[in-house]
Amino acid sequence: MSLNRDSLNDDSFKQKMLDEAPGEMTLMDEAAFEASRQAILEKARETGELWVFGYGSLIWNPLVEIAERREARLNGHSRRFCVWAPIGRGSPECPGLWLALDEGGTCDGVALRLPDGKWDEETTILWRREMISGVYRPEWLTLETAEGPLPCCVFLSNPAHDRYSSVIRHEDQVTAIAHAEGSMGTCRAYLYDLAQGLDQYGLSDPYIDRLKRDVQAVRDSDA
Repeated sequence: MSLNRDSLNDDSFKQKMLDEAPGEMTLMDEAAFEASRQAILEKARETGELWVFGYGSLIWNPLVEIAERREARLNGHSRRFCVWAPIGRGSPECPGLWLALDEGGTCDGVALRLPDGKWDEETTILWRREMISGVYRPEWLTLETAEGPLPCCVFLSNPAHDRYSSVIRHEDQVTAIAHAEGSMGTCRAYLYDLAQGLDQYGLSDPYIDRLKRDVQAVRDSDA
């Protein structure tokens, strides 16, 4: 399954996700989908800029047009594989895990500024990528950057979603990531790409480093 601007623009990505495992994905209500997007646009209009926090694949594959990047830190939340994925990078028989920002700790990532005059177009793409099933909730939070505090759109975990879990043990995360595979590829490939993306920007995350080491150990033992 190809995730790109074209497949998001024409909704073919969403349809392929629905077709992959019927009944495994519930779409976010269209009115709630659009209301969440408009709420962020209104916040951006108040500040005059629209920044989005990249903590996962937005770091190395944003798909949206980017006018500026800044290294940034989000306090109060950290990366965690806490959303079960029966499609995409997993299957109903062997679900993978999606990455999210969960409460507690800090997260170092990259703030991405969307170009002026293209907010509507680019947030439509972004929402079709991140908000297809409502596993995230967009919030307007303040990041720390070398240039000072930065108001920004941040996609947090949604504890109300039925795929979310706050109690997945490290060992279970490792097993799922090491073995799960779906139409978008393996779950472990996402983890490896994330580690590489963080390294590209000189960022580090002990949680991701530990997962990568332990997932690789499982793969080596399976060989």
